[in-house]
Amino acid sequence: MLVTAEIAMSIVLLVASGLLVRALSKVKDIDPGFRAEGVLTLRTSLPMPRYGPTARRTDFYTRVLDDVRALPGVTAAGYTSFLPMTMRGGIWPVLGPGIPETGSEEQTASLRFVTPGYFEALGIPLRAGRGVSPTDTAEAPNVAVVSQSFVDRYWPGQDALGRRFTIAFQERAIVGVAGDVRVRGLERESEPQVYLAQPQVPDGGVIFYAPKDLAVRSSLPAETLAPALRRIVAKVDPEQPVSDVRTLQDIVDADTGPRTVQAGVIAAFAAAAALLAGVGIQGLVGFTVSRRLQEFAVRQALGAERRDILRLVVGEGVRLAAAGLAVGLVLAYLGGRSLEALLAGVSPYDPMAYAGAAGLCGAMALLGSVLPALRAMRADPLVVLRSE
Repeated sequence: MLVTAEIAMSIVLLVASGLLVRALSKVKDIDPGFRAEGVLTLRTSLPMPRYGPTARRTDFYTRVLDDVRALPGVTAAGYTSFLPMTMRGGIWPVLGPGIPETGSEEQTASLRFVTPGYFEALGIPLRAGRGVSPTDTAEAPNVAVVSQSFVDRYWPGQDALGRRFTIAFQERAIVGVAGDVRVRGLERESEPQVYLAQPQVPDGGVIFYAPKDLAVRSSLPAETLAPALRRIVAKVDPEQPVSDVRTLQDIVDADTGPRTVQAGVIAAFAAAAALLAGVGIQGLVGFTVSRRLQEFAVRQALGAERRDILRLVVGEGVRLAAAGLAVGLVLAYLGGRSLEALLAGVSPYDPMAYAGAAGLCGAMALLGSVLPALRAMRADPLVVLRSE
């Protein structure tokens, strides 16, 4: 019974770790919608009320970006309210002609205010129209760039350019359609996104969404580029602090960090349980064999061959292991749904995880039974009977 319980626990833990590892590998293969390589980011949260007027914030962004883009090796730079995967909220209702007012989550979009150059800095492709332009000033008509998923939700199969909708208390006209970005993490499906031109934010309007994260695409190493960016910010505003200096790849890796820890911890427990089960099988079968050596000697004296002894011992060990496998697979199947919230792109009943766990435990049980069986069949019957 002890061996059966150990094998059952091993199966449960091995299945759980297998599901998490497979989910982690699938998450890391997901396209986030942007190109993280070669992008350095930093945060400059402009203090209020000193930067309350939109024109003053626009002046800060423009001066910083002009100097950043002049740096050797820099190919693009732009500001945004929140970088992808750093803000799980930012969801606003969407209103407009032809959009039914359901009041549900299906009538919302993720909102960001950005400066010119943001799409180029993150490598977000434009599917139609244009991105945010320097001509999108406070005096110009209010515009928006939306994601492909936004178009697919509200005007599927139609041309969205020029259509109008209301978000953040203002009506906007769509001037561009960008590729989808997994703004709330790799494990969440792409959701509709709206990008508004920063200079068109009314004074005092949605201050929390004022752009604060600078993204710079460059061929320079981070340790060279970061000091230059700090100097530029200090030149524009000596009192403005700089924080959260990191690469965009670091942000992407941090999104899968908790899952990596979860998978590692459960895999360690699974390995320990499998090891204990293997030692338990070998120890129990070995003890049983030592107590039955006289029986095996009598069997051989009556005509049993060595392979019969091997078959007998291994068969009993395999029967114990089979019982543990059956119990463990049932428990793992019943408990699989509890892991569903932790899985992305993998079913909680993924056959590969179950087959791998069962195969590993089966092989471990077979090996733990074969070694004592080999010792039993090699024992000399005359020596054993004389010792008794």
